[in-house]
Amino acid sequence: MKYAIISDIHANPAALERVLADAKQFGAEKVVCAGDVVGYGPDPVGAIRILRERGIPTVMGNHDAAVVGWRGTDGMIGSAREGTERHRRELGGDDLDWLRSLPYVYETDGFAVAHANFVNPHFMDYIHTRFDARDSITCREERMLFVGHTHVPAVFTLGFFSDPYFPDCRREEDERDFRMKDGCQYLVNVGTVGYPRVRPYSNYVLFDPKEGEVQFREVDFAFRDYADAMKAKSIPVPPWVEERVDF
Repeated sequence: MKYAIISDIHANPAALERVLADAKQFGAEKVVCAGDVVGYGPDPVGAIRILRERGIPTVMGNHDAAVVGWRGTDGMIGSAREGTERHRRELGGDDLDWLRSLPYVYETDGFAVAHANFVNPHFMDYIHTRFDARDSITCREERMLFVGHTHVPAVFTLGFFSDPYFPDCRREEDERDFRMKDGCQYLVNVGTVGYPRVRPYSNYVLFDPKEGEVQFREVDFAFRDYADAMKAKSIPVPPWVEERVDF
C-alpha cells in the first residue's frame, strides 16, 4: 500500500484538496495527517470536514492543542495567537471534540507519525538538528518516522555513516527521494500543506512501506486564492503571501 503523509494544513482546505488530488493521481491509497489541522488560515471548519469525511487518521499538532485549550498562546507570534482565538470562536463543539480525540502518535504498517517529535510528543519540541533527530529515532523501534511542525521538508538518516550517533541530514536544497537501506533508520519531515513560508509549494510525502520508497511531492500553492480567502474574512494577509500577490 502506498501512503500519502501530509502535515500542517493550517485551516487551508483549498490547498488540502489540491494535495489530496495529487496524491491520488500518484497512487496513494491511504492518507495520514501529522497534525496542525487548524491555526493561521481562513477555514478551520472546511479543513476538519475534509479529514473527517474521508476518515484520514490524524495526530494532534500544537495549534490543534492550543485551539482546544490544552496549550497556552503566550509563546505564540501574533498571527498564530490571533488564529487560535479566531478558530476557537468559529469551531463548533463537535469539531472541537474531534480535535480533542486526536492521538499524539499514530502507528501503522511498520511506521509511526507524530507532529513534532517522538521523545515527548505532547511537548511539541522542534527537530532542527541531527541531535534532535537522533533522540527521536533512537527512542522508537520503527525504521521510518514522519513528522511535520517546522514546515520545512528534511530527511534524517541514522546508520548511513559508520558513527551511529550522528544522523545524516538532507534538507530542501538537496535531492531527497530515496529508498530505505538495510540497517538504517529514518526520520522524515514532510513539510506543510497549507502554510508554506519558505518555498511557494505545498509539500507532502509518498511512502511505500513494502518497497521502502520515499518520494517528496510539491504542489503549486494558489497564493491569490489564499489571499482572497483571508481578505474575505478581514484576516491580515501574511507577508510571505503578499510578496507573491499583486493586489
